[in-house]
Amino acid sequence: MSPSPTPLHVVIVGGGFSGTAVALHLLEALPAGTRLSLVERAPPVGRGLAYATHSPSHWLNVPAGRLGWHPDDEGGFLAWLRAQDSGASAGAFVPRARMGEYLGDEWAQAVRRGHRRGVVWRLLEDEAVDLDPMPRARHRLHLASGAVLEADAVVLATGHAPAPPPPLRGAVWGEPGTIDQPWGPQALDGVPEDGAVLVLGTGLTAVDVVTALQDRGHAGALHLLSRRGLLPQPHRTLEARPRLGLSPVAELGDECRLRPILRAVRRWVREAAAEGRDWRDVMASLRPCTPALWQRLSEADRARFLRHLAPWWDSHRHRMAPGIHRRIESARQAGALQVHAGRLQTTERLPDGRWRVHWTPRGATALAVLDVAAVVNCTGVTTSLRHANSALLRGLAARGLLQADPLGLGLLTDARLRPLDGRSQPRPGLFCVGPVLKARHWEAVAIPELRVHAREAAAQVMAALAAQRGA
Repeated sequence: MSPSPTPLHVVIVGGGFSGTAVALHLLEALPAGTRLSLVERAPPVGRGLAYATHSPSHWLNVPAGRLGWHPDDEGGFLAWLRAQDSGASAGAFVPRARMGEYLGDEWAQAVRRGHRRGVVWRLLEDEAVDLDPMPRARHRLHLASGAVLEADAVVLATGHAPAPPPPLRGAVWGEPGTIDQPWGPQALDGVPEDGAVLVLGTGLTAVDVVTALQDRGHAGALHLLSRRGLLPQPHRTLEARPRLGLSPVAELGDECRLRPILRAVRRWVREAAAEGRDWRDVMASLRPCTPALWQRLSEADRARFLRHLAPWWDSHRHRMAPGIHRRIESARQAGALQVHAGRLQTTERLPDGRWRVHWTPRGATALAVLDVAAVVNCTGVTTSLRHANSALLRGLAARGLLQADPLGLGLLTDARLRPLDGRSQPRPGLFCVGPVLKARHWEAVAIPELRVHAREAAAQVMAALAAQRGA
């Protein structure tokens, strides 16, 4: 009598949106007896960096009606909201904490269904620190606790890493009055209520810090500084929809150069304005085909885009909720908030404990000066492997088992979501999802794209397991 085969084992590293979504798919698809392990160093599942906040002023920047975790159920999040508040609308922008609650509820229900189907799951509050390839496309995963997991398939869903703070040149991050990580619930506790604050960055992280300070009753002046001084644009109250009749890929034909594509986008925006619409509708038309257009560009054109156009793209693509925009504009009009375009130069401590910051306004050579009680780093997050907060990814790259994108956008991957090694070969049984896919897809940081990648990753895992069993 032949022995029973060893139960299949799938490990997902990371329990933010992407890792949770992959797990939700697998809990519905894995055969009875399969083991599923989710390794997450900071539970609960589904929160990640984005949804761990509990601030009522940290809002989702996509309308509630489009945020279901499953690609075939875009309205799933809205249905969950309406079960608690029948007045919730599809166009509403709600606190990000609600998304974390929704994913937690979906996870709990999926776990119960998976258990009834015979899937053996576990959540490990731990950190993956190393991975060794094994024969037959299997892997041995080492955890910080010393535990070792052997897996038939591994999904890397490590999420974003905080961007490294810029050098203060005259100070060291961590000194009193300097905050290099603004995300924790107590991160802003040391900011004097009536002291001026310099926020380095003008993106969505900076907006989060401004609203958090406002909620605390902060009465001092707020200064936001970035190279171009670009705040995120606001969403319209009426949701943007693709411009009727615009098919970017069809109109561009086989064009693969950045400048002609940029000229076409500007023309479409002018045409939309003439029709009484606006650039948001053009962005909505571009979004589904952005990955295809990105993959057409040469590495040199991608580098030009990142150097010259990415800040404008980000400020228009990753927009503020209308209500948050009104708060920001109200503070600007009242003189409580100022946005500066320029470069930080030097920082020095004053005898009274404040910081004197020297900076160069954009287009100028003379230094400007700000005296502030606190400096907060809000340069946001990064997908660069060089700055990854994952010892696992850094170690695998150093050993040649992963390959970083040369432009610092994430990992090089193939069409099946498998990371490429140092010889540009995929490793069978190893997959990745989340922002590290930005190198290949560019659009890999928002729920509408992440949920599609999660479904594809789950499908690839199922195919890999079937291949192993058939080998």
